[in-house]
Amino acid sequence: MAKIKPRARIVRTIGDQLISGPDAALIELVKNAYDADSQSVTIKITPPVSNHQQGEIIVSDQGHGMSYSDLLDKWLEPATTDKVHRKISPTKNRKMLGAKGVGRFATARLGKRLQLFSTTMFDGALESSLMIVDWECFEKVKYLEDVEIDIKKIATEKNTGVRLVINELNDTWTKSRLINLIKELRRIASPIKSQDENFKIYLDLSDFKPSECGFSGEELLVNPFEKNTFDTIQEIIPLTIENLFHYCVEGNFDESGAFRGTFINKRGENIKHELQMPATKLDPDEDPCGRVEVRLNIYDREPDAIQQLFSNLGFGALGRMESRKLLNENIGVGIYRDGFRIRPYGDAETDWLEMERKRVQDPSRKLGLNQLAGIISISDETESGLVERSSREGLEHNGSFLRLKRQISNLLSHVEALRQDFREKAGLSRKKPGGTIDVHNTSALEETAKAISELPDAFRDKVQKAFIKETTALKTAIEDLETYQQALISHSSLGLVITQVLHDGRHFLSHITTRSTELAKDSPRILENSKFGDYIRKNLPGSAQEILNSATDLASLFSALNPVSGKKKVAATKQNITATIHRCIKLFEKELATSNIAVEFSPTREDIFFLGHDGDLMAAVLNLMDNAIHWLSLANIDNRRISIRIEEPEQYIQIIISNNGPTIDAKYIDKLFDAGFTLKQGGSGIGLAIAREALRASKADLAFDDSATETSFIIEMVNAKND
Repeated sequence: MAKIKPRARIVRTIGDQLISGPDAALIELVKNAYDADSQSVTIKITPPVSNHQQGEIIVSDQGHGMSYSDLLDKWLEPATTDKVHRKISPTKNRKMLGAKGVGRFATARLGKRLQLFSTTMFDGALESSLMIVDWECFEKVKYLEDVEIDIKKIATEKNTGVRLVINELNDTWTKSRLINLIKELRRIASPIKSQDENFKIYLDLSDFKPSECGFSGEELLVNPFEKNTFDTIQEIIPLTIENLFHYCVEGNFDESGAFRGTFINKRGENIKHELQMPATKLDPDEDPCGRVEVRLNIYDREPDAIQQLFSNLGFGALGRMESRKLLNENIGVGIYRDGFRIRPYGDAETDWLEMERKRVQDPSRKLGLNQLAGIISISDETESGLVERSSREGLEHNGSFLRLKRQISNLLSHVEALRQDFREKAGLSRKKPGGTIDVHNTSALEETAKAISELPDAFRDKVQKAFIKETTALKTAIEDLETYQQALISHSSLGLVITQVLHDGRHFLSHITTRSTELAKDSPRILENSKFGDYIRKNLPGSAQEILNSATDLASLFSALNPVSGKKKVAATKQNITATIHRCIKLFEKELATSNIAVEFSPTREDIFFLGHDGDLMAAVLNLMDNAIHWLSLANIDNRRISIRIEEPEQYIQIIISNNGPTIDAKYIDKLFDAGFTLKQGGSGIGLAIAREALRASKADLAFDDSATETSFIIEMVNAKND
């Protein structure tokens, strides 16, 4: 039987691919020190000057170390499963950060020569070992089994721990690379908390001198947020962002996906408000992602707002440009596990929530990536299903990751709505325009007309004639805009049901095409005196009837769409409400079945009429049903239901459309009919605005019923018999 015989160079090949760069390599070694129960880890980088012609990196910790046998049986066994089975560290009970067995490749990524000094407690006594690895040897020797590693026991050192001495560095540690390393090390631990706050990271850059390197390594370590002194300058302190925000949302998603937390607006009343979101149903391509803790700090980007933010934190000397620069360096939504960041989430250039793509569509409302610093804390791989890639560069894009992404995006939609509402009321954002009724009222220019009437006779007639001419032109222009608006409403309504139209239309056309093709093929033999001729003549009536039935159904489909076809309106006429609602339900038949939603509509009688345009009511009902179907399809409930009922209080008719999906938070009610307001992912925020404007064209109106226990909207129309 044949066996795989790996080449020696596979270790270098795999290692270089798994470890993306020197920053990632050092972070991997920091995690190894944490797993070893060390109180700290120290990284010393020496540039290729003076006695170190090719540079040197020393990484040392005070952990439990490795014995001689550990080095032979574990360290020299790539991709070992030791940490997979031993998930908790032996002394400090830390959750293991490394479970891929690839940490040793980090040293190969950093340099060509490695000396590993290890001291551990073995059989009640300290034992020290030295292993020397020449990574270039893996390129020279043919097969992996032929590589010889120099490992031996040495004179015992005083304390347990591991010291890695890496020589002949693979990378030049420039000023910009060191700045990036410092940033990565500061962000490796959660700015809010880590699992073990006693674990410290030290970075020694004292060998980088201005005289030899052109810059001071120690000056690079100054942390403007912590104001660290020279005595503590080597310690890497995670950036503290707890107080750096204009708006902040904090809370957690439970295992079902329901969110419970708080929202605070520091630019407003600076009071915590409760924020809750019900769990949404899993999409077919999603899997649960476990419990998730969330902290999102949100910023307004106006220069004065940013400068004031830093000034309030005691950084009043910072100018506008410097304030923006500091903020830009600390943005991004990071994902953390056990208090440590999973790269690259949280990097300024990693837009894993696709915020910039969404913001292009609505820049005034949607948040950009440079307005957010977030901390997303997830549970371990077993509980969450969120699996870290072997390369340590992100999570696998599986169903659990898609679920996490959608949960955070949905939360952001709610926060964006709260922020926009405040900014509009505070005059920080342009307020959304009102409806056509407001425009008509404004165009009357009543105050101007009153002022003209009070002018002296000598001037009044001339001014009044000019005024009448201009106001008439203005009203004509408004009417033209209304006509155009109605066309847009019609096109929008057609878009809501296009899926059903295409589905049914293709079905009817398929019947017509199949039967007509058969008839055309068999027609030459229809009078033939044979069994086949008898067969054709026998089936001809049935085939013809099927063609007729399908053609009739197709005509009915087009007839149902006629009211929202966008054709020019005529005068208001008497319209049957129940027939219109039945047509709307029919057009959503496929979506209702797909989402397992029942529609309850049992009018007391079928002859209920209103005076107006059928298309206006149809546009409103289609938009309301589309919204209801969307939210019900996300709701994690049984017996999803849309209820439609008609009431006739005296001269008006009321159509109440309700659903038992998620209820609308009271803080959003005033915004429901504002164009652009939406809590849907990818929504345009024009559905309810269109529905209301369409009804107003028929002297009807639409309102939200805030007294109902379910999500309910009321359409009020003039009863035809009372008009």
